[in-house]
Amino acid sequence: MTSPGPNPEPVRPLDDFVARRTEAADRVLRLADALERADIVPAEKIAALRGQARRTREGRFVVFLVGCFSSGKSTLLNALLGAPVLPVKVNPCTAILTEVVHAAVPSVEVQFRDGRSEVMSPDAFLARYQLTTAEDAAGAEADDRFGDVARAVLGYPLPLLANGVVLLDTPGLDDDPRRTARTLSSLPDADAVIFVLSANRFLTDLERKTLARDLLPLGLTNLFFPVTMVDLLQNLTDDAAAARRDIEARASEHLGPLLRVGSGPSPALEDRLFLLDSRSALRARWDREARAPRETPDHERLLGCGILPFEDALERFLVEERGAVQLLSLTTATHRLRDELDRRAAIDRATAADTVEELRRRQTELEPSLRQLEGIARRVQRTVDSFVERQKALVWKELRAFMVATEAELPEAVDGFDLGDLAGFDLWTQRGRTRVEAALHQALERWLDERMGRWQASLRPRIEQALVELRSELAADALDFDTLAAHIVSEFVGGSFAGVSVAPGTPAAPGPEPSPGERWFSVAMGAVLLSPGTMAAGWADGYEGALKGAASRLGVRLAILAIGALLGPIGWAGLVLYAVTDAVLVVLTGGSRLKRLREGVAEALKGRLVAQVDSARAEIGKRVEEGLAPLRDGLVEAARAEAEELQSALVRTVEERARLQRDAALRAETWAAVAAAFEDAS
Repeated sequence: MTSPGPNPEPVRPLDDFVARRTEAADRVLRLADALERADIVPAEKIAALRGQARRTREGRFVVFLVGCFSSGKSTLLNALLGAPVLPVKVNPCTAILTEVVHAAVPSVEVQFRDGRSEVMSPDAFLARYQLTTAEDAAGAEADDRFGDVARAVLGYPLPLLANGVVLLDTPGLDDDPRRTARTLSSLPDADAVIFVLSANRFLTDLERKTLARDLLPLGLTNLFFPVTMVDLLQNLTDDAAAARRDIEARASEHLGPLLRVGSGPSPALEDRLFLLDSRSALRARWDREARAPRETPDHERLLGCGILPFEDALERFLVEERGAVQLLSLTTATHRLRDELDRRAAIDRATAADTVEELRRRQTELEPSLRQLEGIARRVQRTVDSFVERQKALVWKELRAFMVATEAELPEAVDGFDLGDLAGFDLWTQRGRTRVEAALHQALERWLDERMGRWQASLRPRIEQALVELRSELAADALDFDTLAAHIVSEFVGGSFAGVSVAPGTPAAPGPEPSPGERWFSVAMGAVLLSPGTMAAGWADGYEGALKGAASRLGVRLAILAIGALLGPIGWAGLVLYAVTDAVLVVLTGGSRLKRLREGVAEALKGRLVAQVDSARAEIGKRVEEGLAPLRDGLVEAARAEAEELQSALVRTVEERARLQRDAALRAETWAAVAAAFEDAS
């Protein structure tokens, strides 16, 4: 990730991967041309194959930079770029979402909320959008002077960006709550997430809360944790080495659990935690006096600031993890199309001696059987719809039972909250009561957040078991489907059919032919459940790994949606606030104030958590149905598509025979040419 200069960079892993990705996409594009010339594949399927190849060729790796205000995100990004091109002196109200992309000449396009855009140089961007004094900051806090800016797109000639990497510098997590929510909701779609932490205030309450409440339940395994400003430790403590060891110990306690999720192997903390001096990294690459990149970076300083291992780890991850998924997706598409054409070729060979009239007669006689095949697909839909209804009831029941247990544990938990040594005395004054109220509010919120995190984690294995049971339910339908499909093909070819399988396999995973139901699950999971960020279940892990990953993803999604249904007019924060406020008012009547305060909080919430779940039952069910919609639609569409593919194979056989009227030898040459094209694309 070094800055551009006259000395050529050695070939990096990402450079090599992009070359391989380009070559693979080009082979598939040539395959599409060959299929078009052969005129044996519908135009829409060829267009879809070309589209996927082009998307793969131009594939992007989206990397999010996330962190609290003043954690050093922009300084780190400037160090990666090797130039001070992003504003670093801003405040939460003025932080701008910045997208960094490749461009031959550095420039910034500022996009406004009203649709306008303005292109300027990086220097002009800094002059306009970076604050310079405390007075400027105070004024910006008051009027949010940059509120009309939607985002800034920075183009820069960084070699890494030329390989399709896009860096997104997001506003701080302590910025506007709505923007923070949008940022967090986008994380599962990122290829990598860089959560920037600061050494001078490592793991604040907000950061720990965000990690435990928002990131841990997502089950992401693509997280990186650079710790900036380690150079300040020597000014903040007498023993900088001890301070570093303390950071590493706290990181193991609080960040380690985020890496131990999913069904696959967990990355080691040392491969994801990096203590950095971003300012030294920038100085190693940028000549402040010349205001230009150094012709030769200061490698000694680069080695000392810790940024090179961070860059290498990120690049290896993008290649070995995300890059593999990109190529696998393209391979899967070509294999599925090849399976379909293999079936059609086998049918064509088996009917080579039959006339068009004979094939049409058989096709007409098979119409009742084809309708039965469509009926099985509808039966699959009913089975999956029943599964969705059961999960709606399950999630609500589990959440309600969990809330009953939570309320039972609440008095003991509140009694153990640390409110400070002087909490009893503080209750005698208004200022003191306000302090105790804030401390109690925060402690109660942390406790509930931790409890909800445990419930989310408990839901995932239950969803996995439910998916396994659904697979078993669908097994009979899938077996009937395959049996009927084999009968249809045999009747159409006029006898026993010894060609290839009449149903598509699961080409994305090596190994034995999957059971019938697994085919439909593979389509549903591969198409709509395995988002880039989850990473836990690429098809390289095999079918079972993919099933576990999809279950984990679904469990997280359903838990988040179910909890979101509870955030109605009152919501968790409102319930907690009302409980604490009511309890503080109660203690003014006298008695043992601190004891009465703790008892008052527990009493005020008694029954209200469960009541909130009961009142939101319909909404929870609606959210669960929404969360399961991708799985439901994927399974139903997979079964329906197989029925349509088989019917299409018969129709195309008749149409081609009627149109071509050529001998079997010529048709065999056509199929041989197609097979060779696929071989070239492999």
